[in-house]
Amino acid sequence: MTHVRIVHRGYFPARAGAEAMAQNLAESLARRGHRVGLYCSSMDEESARWMTGAGVGVGVLPASAPPAERPDLVHAFDCVWPDYPQAALRLAREWDVPLVFTPASAAGVWQDREAVLDVARQADAVFVLTEAERRLFLEAGVDPAALHLNGQGPQLSATAAPDGAAFRARHGIDGPMVLFLGRKMRSKGYHLLLQAARKVWADHPEARFVFAGPDWDEDCAEVFAAHRDPRILDLGMVEEDEKADALAACDVFCLPSTVDIFPLVFVEAWVNGKPVVSVTFDGGDEVVRHGVDGLLCEPDPDAVAASVVRLLADPAEAAALGAAGRTRTERELSWDAVTDRYQTVYDRLTARTAGPAGTP
Repeated sequence: MTHVRIVHRGYFPARAGAEAMAQNLAESLARRGHRVGLYCSSMDEESARWMTGAGVGVGVLPASAPPAERPDLVHAFDCVWPDYPQAALRLAREWDVPLVFTPASAAGVWQDREAVLDVARQADAVFVLTEAERRLFLEAGVDPAALHLNGQGPQLSATAAPDGAAFRARHGIDGPMVLFLGRKMRSKGYHLLLQAARKVWADHPEARFVFAGPDWDEDCAEVFAAHRDPRILDLGMVEEDEKADALAACDVFCLPSTVDIFPLVFVEAWVNGKPVVSVTFDGGDEVVRHGVDGLLCEPDPDAVAASVVRLLADPAEAAALGAAGRTRTERELSWDAVTDRYQTVYDRLTARTAGPAGTP
C-alpha cells in the first residue's frame, strides 16, 4: 500500500479539468486500498466534500511538513498558479520523499513560466498528456527519464443514468443540439462558437446551441447579449446530473479551445458516444484524431461552423466518430488504465527510496 499526498490548489467556485484529474486519481487509488490525502485551498469546499465522500483525507496546505503525515510520495497537480507546485516540492524535500508533478495546464495560462519549469526540473517524475507537452519540457531541460506520458479518464459523477431525452424535454429542444461545456473564457473558444452559430443556422436553422459552465471573462454577459437568440441557451454552472444529461442529449460536442493540452470534456463526450469538434492547438492532433473520433479545424468561426455543419448534415459520420471515441476511451482512457500508469511509476519511485525492510 502506498501513501500518496496530492497537492492541488483548486478553482473554487468552478471545477476545472486538472482538479477533476486530481480528484479521480485520488478516488481510484483509494479504491485500490492505497492511503490518499489531499492538501487544497481552504476556499475549495466543493473539492473537500467530493474527496471526503470518496474516502480521501482532506486538509489545508500546511506551512511546513507535518512529521506525522509523512507520505511515500507527494503528487502535485496543475500549474496555472505556481504556489502549490512549489509548496509540493518543499513538502517533498522536507519529508525526503519523491515528488511527482502533473502540470495539466497549457503554458499559455501559466502565471509564472520559470517557476513551473523549475519545479518540473526538480521533480522525480513529470506526467505529460501529449508528446507535444513532452517536447516543451524536454526543451526546458527536464530529464527525459523523468517524463511519462499518460492520458486522463472521464469525470462523470452523476447520481443517475444520463437521460438525454429528459434534458431535451426540460429545455424544449427537438432539433439538432450542439453543446459547449466549460468555463466561458476566450481561450476556451465560447465566443467562436457563438459567432459560428449564425453560419450554422444558414444550413440548419433548427439547431440549438447549449452552453454550460461558469462565466469566467468579465464581459461574458455582454458577449451573450450581442448574440441573443432563442436558439442559444446559456445554463451557467450546472450540477453533475444536468451535465451528464446534456452530454447524452447533444448531437455534436464543440469546445474550440486554443490553450488546452487534453480537454477532459472531450473524454466525457466520447464516453457518451458523441463526436468532438475542436480547433487546432499544440498537440491537438494527438488528442482529437481528425476524421476518426472528431474534427479539427482552424480557430475561426467559419471553420468551426463548417465542421459543425458537416456533422449535423451526416448523422452516420457523427455516430461513427462518437463510437470510435467511446472505444478509445474504454481501451485507453478509463480511470483504471490511467491509474495503472501512475501506479507503475509510483512503485518504481517508492522502491528506489525504501529501506531494506521496505520502509522509508
